[in-house]
Amino acid sequence: MKEPCFRCKRPTYFNDKVGPLKDGVLFHKGCFKCWICGTRLSLKTYHNNRNDTQDLEVYCAGHVPTPGPHDPIPHRSNLLYSPKTKGEYPHNLMRPAAPN
Repeated sequence: MKEPCFRCKRPTYFNDKVGPLKDGVLFHKGCFKCWICGTRLSLKTYHNNRNDTQDLEVYCAGHVPTPGPHDPIPHRSNLLYSPKTKGEYPHNLMRPAAPN
């Protein structure tokens, strides 16, 4: 049996399928479009929902879900020390404060 299209659940055939994508789903070429606006997508233009790994739908760049205002900010340790502050960041976890 052919693997089903994620969107329409009908079988996909070699000459009319896109994928498997990173999460393992397949689409027909005609079904591979933004879930919100219906814009046709390609393997270079599609986006996944990075906030919800259970959401296997595909989105265009304008409709990809973004984090809400209360979602945690990704940790970036390179922001803790900057040449502009010379390590005087008040919560500097990377370098101890210089003795005065």
